[in-house]
Amino acid sequence: MNRSSKSSREAISEGVIFSAFEDHGPTNIYNSSPLTEEEAFGMTIKTLTAIGSDSPFQPGEIRCYGPMPTPRDPYLSLGFIFFLKPKSTEDPRIQRHGRMIVLWVITSSATTIKYIGLIKNMIRRNLQTYHVRFDEDLKERDVLSKIDEKIRLIELGVTLYYISRTGSIDPIIDPGFIAPDTTCILLDDANRQIKALLRSKITPGKKNELLQQLNDFKSKIPQGAMYKIEIISDEIAVQQLSSRYGLSRPDEMGFRFQLHLADVVTFEELDAFFEFHLNPKRHDMISSILSAIYNKEKLNLFDVAVQTGVSVEFMEEFIQSAITANLIKNATIEHGFLVCN
Repeated sequence: MNRSSKSSREAISEGVIFSAFEDHGPTNIYNSSPLTEEEAFGMTIKTLTAIGSDSPFQPGEIRCYGPMPTPRDPYLSLGFIFFLKPKSTEDPRIQRHGRMIVLWVITSSATTIKYIGLIKNMIRRNLQTYHVRFDEDLKERDVLSKIDEKIRLIELGVTLYYISRTGSIDPIIDPGFIAPDTTCILLDDANRQIKALLRSKITPGKKNELLQQLNDFKSKIPQGAMYKIEIISDEIAVQQLSSRYGLSRPDEMGFRFQLHLADVVTFEELDAFFEFHLNPKRHDMISSILSAIYNKEKLNLFDVAVQTGVSVEFMEEFIQSAITANLIKNATIEHGFLVCN
């Protein structure tokens, strides 16, 4: 299928290509990109050969490669690779490891790499939303097109921030770690807008404090005086924008940060190892860990314990579990410190 659609606004995606490693080899099962079927298939073969294989995938893991060239300028591709259980296969490797699926996001902007974490979260959330448990579930035409449409909704030039528990406005590194009631901010440079999404009710006094924070935030932006501030409290509007930017989840009643060590696990069962309930203290702990990993800094777990009230022993167990499950990479625990490389 080839369906080229280009919007006047600047979106992350110019279309997507879904590839599946069938028993007889890679096959493109969906193509909404500007590339022809022949170009898309040639790109798939050439790029996957270049990527090769390094370390084994962990259950539920999504890896991103790129940006990489495509056969047609000015388009680039980002390849998001994950595995699904096969419904039926005669290939022993696929029986053992699962079927490789690649979602190629075709883009004309190299800045799309800033949105890798967001796209991963969107893929994982959509697989949950549409109950994709096996490879055959993904091949339903409406599922492929729905995931395509969700990714196309995300616009370039929109940066995500959130109000931390300490009251600061910090960038969102991974939307999956943001608590459901956290106030999030969309900084839309293209339209000169700052939108605050109220995902829980606040008092008039707190709303005035938020407005002051947003004005202070605005004053630090280049040409900030030209930006319009909007606080969005309408529940439907908040849900729509949260969904568009990967800030919402299928279950809005709560959120569990999920780790896994199981040999076989689906995207809906990532909590096979243990349930991690996110409360304000643990949210701050996660934020500190993510920030250290993102900035490749050395994190003193004793300092975090004082700030959050979470014990060092718990944090060490939590981090070590994530390292073992390959969810945290290039990091070690050394004498009460998280050391990130």
